[in-house]
Amino acid sequence: IMIVGTTIMLFIGLDKVGGWSGLMEKVPDAMHIAAPYDDPVYPFWGILATAFYAGIFYWGIDQVNVQRVLAAPNLKQARWGAMFAVLLKLLPVFIFALPGVIAFALYPGLEGEETKQTFIVLLNNLLPSGLRGLVLASLLAALITSLIAVLNSVSTLVVRDFVVKAKPHMKETRQVLAGRAVILIVTLFGIGAAYLVYKNEEGLYKYLQTITAYLILPVFPAIFFGIVSKKVTLKAAIVSVVVGLVFATIFVIDQFIGAEAGEKVFPFLHYKLTLNFGYRGLWATILITVILFAVSAFTPKTDPGKLELTTINYSDRIAKFSGLSDWRLHLLILSIITILLYIWLR
Repeated sequence: IMIVGTTIMLFIGLDKVGGWSGLMEKVPDAMHIAAPYDDPVYPFWGILATAFYAGIFYWGIDQVNVQRVLAAPNLKQARWGAMFAVLLKLLPVFIFALPGVIAFALYPGLEGEETKQTFIVLLNNLLPSGLRGLVLASLLAALITSLIAVLNSVSTLVVRDFVVKAKPHMKETRQVLAGRAVILIVTLFGIGAAYLVYKNEEGLYKYLQTITAYLILPVFPAIFFGIVSKKVTLKAAIVSVVVGLVFATIFVIDQFIGAEAGEKVFPFLHYKLTLNFGYRGLWATILITVILFAVSAFTPKTDPGKLELTTINYSDRIAKFSGLSDWRLHLLILSIITILLYIWLR
């Protein structure tokens, strides 16, 4: 319902603005997906860099998404589901980003706090009452289900990986109660975080992307390279997490104190190639990875037998191509579509 409703809103908005050519004429500067490398907000190469750490972590390692894949009845359908998710991920460019540009063309007077209400302005002015309510309800439903998934993941990880490890004979009823307590605590923290987002001048999307990129720094190298390489050791992983925490703390502090104060306290973070969160995360990830493998070279290796179920076995044969149903073909097609979209909108 949300996709259909926002698509209708997109076409109505395009019609009112004079079609694609009219949109290009009214806001030519806003019709580029690739900003220069030194753009302080969304440099193309900085945003692309996040795909190599934040993107891999969120879509391939984060429990919120992994639990959905684990719900599939078999590996084949899990892969199909992942490819379908990639297809859906291409839609926000048209149903969320492009309507924002249309709003800028239709209502050029939107400034400051008013820009945060752009989506609501479009809903109220472009869609009829019935459809408007359906789209808003579906959007809220999507937000709530995402929130439920996050809370479920957090409570599961805390209870199963920490509480049960400390108390292995804990009854399931007590585990459920502990999980509910974790959800309550996390919800309170979430309310506090929501207030910080509301007060942030950069906007919800930029703020969430920035903080997310910083928070995954401590754990991404250890988890990712622990999966793809048997050379990583436990002590090296611990060192990399500690170093990542130092980087993340510095980045988050710089984010909270603002650009003016941050330039004085952390001047090395305010050059062209370190100002954007994408660049910061990339350089930090590279440095943490170097430290991870350097320490691994001088610390005791883990018994290979213990890594059979946690690390990729490269001796296994690659599965034969299975035709149109093969997920690798789907990935290739989606990659080509993504590249074509970039060429079209750059």
